[in-house]
Amino acid sequence: MSAPPAGRGAIELVFPAHKGLEYWLPDVIRRNYGKWKERRFHGYGIIEHISETGERVFTIKVSGTPNARFSADTLLKFCDIADKYGIGALRITTAANVEFITDSLDKALKIKEEVEKLGFLVGGWRNTLWGINACTAFLTCQIGVTDAVSLAKAIGDQLKPYFTGEIPLPAKLRVFVSGCPNACAGGTAMDISIIGVWGAAPIIREDILPVCIPPPKALARIPESKVFMVQVCPVGALRVKRVGEKFTLELIEARCINCVRCKDNCDAFDYEPEEVGWGIIVGGRLSNTGSGPRVGRMLIPWLPSNPPRYPEVVAVVKKIVEVWRQNARPGERIGDLIDRISWARFTELLGLPRLPADYMYMPEHARTFMAYRWRGEWVWRRVRDAI
Repeated sequence: MSAPPAGRGAIELVFPAHKGLEYWLPDVIRRNYGKWKERRFHGYGIIEHISETGERVFTIKVSGTPNARFSADTLLKFCDIADKYGIGALRITTAANVEFITDSLDKALKIKEEVEKLGFLVGGWRNTLWGINACTAFLTCQIGVTDAVSLAKAIGDQLKPYFTGEIPLPAKLRVFVSGCPNACAGGTAMDISIIGVWGAAPIIREDILPVCIPPPKALARIPESKVFMVQVCPVGALRVKRVGEKFTLELIEARCINCVRCKDNCDAFDYEPEEVGWGIIVGGRLSNTGSGPRVGRMLIPWLPSNPPRYPEVVAVVKKIVEVWRQNARPGERIGDLIDRISWARFTELLGLPRLPADYMYMPEHARTFMAYRWRGEWVWRRVRDAI
């Protein structure tokens, strides 16, 4: 008997590259592809899909882990549940949830029971929290300013009743947590976005900087505008400085907008730990309903980062959700509520101190996600101090 193929050959044996999409679909899905005509909800987290052929399947949404980090053991248990009670299929969604598919309501309820025994929740869809997206942050990213994953867990624990439907919401709710202003895993077009911010201009580690800039002889011959680290700064806050026979980079703090572009390209740029915090942005969304897709607006430019439970950030997020829940009309997302009652009234309902007029009435584009990086005295410090 010949030995099984190794490496790429083994992968192609299990996942033949020449097979089309239909090869991977469960039989019931393949038979009804494009023929679904109706859906029904059975509580929160279970949808019945009805085909024009008369066949039906049930999807069960299960809360995932922050950044969709599952152990192999947990995934194997999920697969066992999918094989035993489902149609042998599941998927991990873009919101880091897990969806099982089965062919009867009884089996759907059994799947719900089994995953809850493992400590997972069933919920979402309709007027609930649909999920919390989080970037990798401290798990694998060298650029992360704050730990998005642990904050997502702390927020998720507090928002549990909104996911399971124990406390209904006016409309869907999406939450995103990013460990830095790059916002790689979701962006700020979410109802609530929590972004890790430096809180101050970066510091430059002179011991590492030489690996990021040309050697002195080269720097002496080329124009400053051609130096890569000068080019990457979008606001011209970096310039070459000569100290004797040595060259270094000088940071112009008054221009810096804390965008972390320098850190993206060079590990010599770092932040002061005591200045690190979280910015909170509200009112964004991706869907084309209501007034259409929109970028969120900066509500709070800085809150302290106090792991592992982040009480200040979690309290603000919970307050935002409750103000929205108690004041919104059915179907209104957070941004829709703000449009209807005004930003001033929304911040008043949140219990925030009266914000400076120059922040409240600045042009709309300056109040969106870019504003939490702004270091101008008239925006950053006055808003931060007021809150």
